[in-house]
Amino acid sequence: VKMLSTRLLIMTCTIAGAYADSRARTGELSNAEKFQVMYDSVLVDDQMLSRDQTSKPPHIAAPGASEFHLYTVIMYDPDAPSPDAPICKDWVHWIYTDANGKHLTGGKDLLTYNGPTPPEGIHTYHISLYSQVAELADAKTPSSRCKFSPSKFALDNRLTLISTSEFKVAASAA
Repeated sequence: VKMLSTRLLIMTCTIAGAYADSRARTGELSNAEKFQVMYDSVLVDDQMLSRDQTSKPPHIAAPGASEFHLYTVIMYDPDAPSPDAPICKDWVHWIYTDANGKHLTGGKDLLTYNGPTPPEGIHTYHISLYSQVAELADAKTPSSRCKFSPSKFALDNRLTLISTSEFKVAASAA
């Protein structure tokens, strides 16, 4: 019985180790290792933020992210220019590629950060974390920020969506 339980323990540890190793290779994160987006000291969690708070790129982290895997962060606004008439749906505000580690550092801006400046209404901004298969050496900078398609960009660059955070920003009062 003791030998059987030792073998079961070894098998369990081997399976858990293989699962952790597989997650490191694929960039997969568990719920406990969730993607985190912070503007100053505010953790983004679907709340209202100001233009001033969001004028600079956020601090991004994924506590369970691998140092040996690459990630892409994309920020976009599906409400541009107005929630009632989103003719520039999915206005892209930022594309940050080839980041790694739990603080998602070492990456490069494929498209520089452009903070939220909604012209009217309340806009919902999405910041999405994607797992990369390899360095995005051939990724093309979008020709326009208007009508960007995060799903097409992900497909074209073999990215896998891992997590998304959202926040809202209101247009300034006139």
